[in-house]
Amino acid sequence: MASGRAGYARTSDGLYVAYRVWGEKDPVHIYLSDFGATVDTRDLHPVFIRLWRTLANVSLVASLDRRGVGTSEVACPQRFELSDYVLDVLAVADALNAERFVLTGEGVFGASAAVAFAVAHPERVARLAFVNGTVSFVRRDDYDLALFSRDEALAMIDHYFPLWGQGDFIAAFAPGLASDPLFIEVCGRLERFFCGPTTARMCAHAVLDYDLRDLATQVTVPTLVYFTGDLAYVTAEQSRDLADRIPHASLIEAPGRLFYVPDQLPQLDEFAAFIGGRIDPDPTIAACLMFIDVVGSTDHARTMGDAHWLRVLDDLDAFVEHEVTARGGRVVKHTGDGHLALFDVSADAVDAAMMISRGVTALGIDVRTGVHCGDVRLRPNGDIGGIAVHYATRVMSAAGPRQVYASQSVFEDLSSSSLGFKFSDRGECSLRGIQGSHKLFEVEHG
Repeated sequence: MASGRAGYARTSDGLYVAYRVWGEKDPVHIYLSDFGATVDTRDLHPVFIRLWRTLANVSLVASLDRRGVGTSEVACPQRFELSDYVLDVLAVADALNAERFVLTGEGVFGASAAVAFAVAHPERVARLAFVNGTVSFVRRDDYDLALFSRDEALAMIDHYFPLWGQGDFIAAFAPGLASDPLFIEVCGRLERFFCGPTTARMCAHAVLDYDLRDLATQVTVPTLVYFTGDLAYVTAEQSRDLADRIPHASLIEAPGRLFYVPDQLPQLDEFAAFIGGRIDPDPTIAACLMFIDVVGSTDHARTMGDAHWLRVLDDLDAFVEHEVTARGGRVVKHTGDGHLALFDVSADAVDAAMMISRGVTALGIDVRTGVHCGDVRLRPNGDIGGIAVHYATRVMSAAGPRQVYASQSVFEDLSSSSLGFKFSDRGECSLRGIQGSHKLFEVEHG
């Protein structure tokens, strides 16, 4: 994932708020995260990276630090009024030249600002979404859905905030990840990036005062309430209540850590459709893979010495690159003493494999080679993935020095051709990590 384009937006009252942007596609989507998240902590844990990569695949998505936290400037005197947060969002929208945009609020912290902005500036909000949103963190008169009373929430703040910076507070509200030691460590960094203990306590007290019950009824823009269960303090009943209060709001319930494990959940397509974008499928292509590996590389390195051995590897790299590209293929990766190459045509892959297997003997080495056809997924960094890659590796591992082994798929593609390849059946083989037995063929020139 790209690191995100960063900048500062100047508010109408003269403060600068930090923001980052991911993705390129329309529409502009401003995502207001829950308590503790800042623009410079989006890359600290794999689940955060996955979230923002997923959102960036839907549309251009922006995150911001409200004034007083993260890397945004601090107002004097410091306060956490919703009206100020509205000014911060407006500044970022203007910096992005977004006359109309999609606005999402997460948890009570993000939802409060999202509701306030949508009511104050409905002309700027094309659509409004909430992820695990609620009208209040604490129970109130005529509102008993919250998990905590105000006194219980204050006691919780008194318990956790002397330890602010160690990660316990943020981790307590993400139980699905709290057993991961790395996540606990990251939560400590989240808290330290967010603000110091005094400011954190002040901000938490302000959140307890947020009551969106009346504001929610004033929302006039198309709205989606999305419940996933990621946040321990927001229940499905609270999200349903929020949806009931907003005129004509839609509700999707998809419990199961949606935004932390977003793969293959159809509800995410509904969220993307509401945002106004779509999730692009991973690019999958049919290809032929060639894997080669130097036989006895450790012994060669020991007997030749480092300097000589590295020169041999450099020559091998150049030779493989030439033979692959000459046949329309691409070297996808180097594995130290091996190569993975991608071809559109299986005959080109086998021909390159045969030429390389013979040619490297001039360098004083032998290679084993595997060729397999299958579907692979193209990754943004140019790499490829999929079970076909693992399969090609196992086919290669079954071969011996100077042998080119092919899978059944390659045999079926080329056995009836007149290209001069001879396939010798080497029987059924078990391939490590792949169920069943698999017929392999040794390829030679006919």
